[in-house]
Amino acid sequence: MCGKSQWTNEGGAIWRVLCKHFQVGNTLPYTRRSEFAYTMEYRINHGPVFSVLEIDLDADEAVVAQPNSMLSMTGGIGLSAAIGRRGAGSGVWSGFKSLLGGENFFTAEFAAKKPGQRLILAPESHGDILSLDLAHTTGFYLTRGSYLANVGECDLKIKYGGIKGVMSKKGLFLLHASGTGTVFCQCFGAVIAHELGEGERFFVDNRFVVAFTDTVQYQLVKATESVKDSLMSGEGLVNRYTGPGMLYYQTRGKPSAGLLTRLFDAAF
Repeated sequence: MCGKSQWTNEGGAIWRVLCKHFQVGNTLPYTRRSEFAYTMEYRINHGPVFSVLEIDLDADEAVVAQPNSMLSMTGGIGLSAAIGRRGAGSGVWSGFKSLLGGENFFTAEFAAKKPGQRLILAPESHGDILSLDLAHTTGFYLTRGSYLANVGECDLKIKYGGIKGVMSKKGLFLLHASGTGTVFCQCFGAVIAHELGEGERFFVDNRFVVAFTDTVQYQLVKATESVKDSLMSGEGLVNRYTGPGMLYYQTRGKPSAGLLTRLFDAAF
């Protein structure tokens, strides 16, 4: 996983050495603690295919998540629901924009009523879970349907992506995350992190992008200079990302949906 968080799992260092030596994936559960004001610990277990997010909560700590993502929880956690994103922008219009942005009309909040509680979230997708640590100076854009949950002081807003968002298959609205908390994204397959330097360009197929920092610019372009080669190669149009910033993309594309869903996704 990327970020400046610390590994606190016992034996983690030994496991990483073994993984490097035998060239196997890191599927060992691990614990991360945020560097920010809150001290909530979380683990991403059973990755990278059947990942679940396990979070430890003390009294009055809360997790906001997509509805229908709870796998299990202890008895000292209360559950409430809200329309759209919580905060000053919540309400029917916020819920409608969330729906257009590929998220749910409602959000669920899991709040601990006493210490020593545990919540486990399971995404609908078969893949890894990406954690993004936010900072005041840097935010992230999340692509359609990638949001799973967030903890800490996160400001999540649905922003208008314009015709550029529609043409790049990201939708008319994008989810922008800022603040000082942590946002979790659900992915298909494993996650690849690519750091873009100033002015560096990088091309990714439209279906595979999960998130990118708001310092990154993107544009829909032909895969090659030749229209014939772009079409006959099966690549067609791809997204070109220009740094500086971080880009996260998944190793599998989202499975094809029904006709009505595809039409809705194309429109929004």
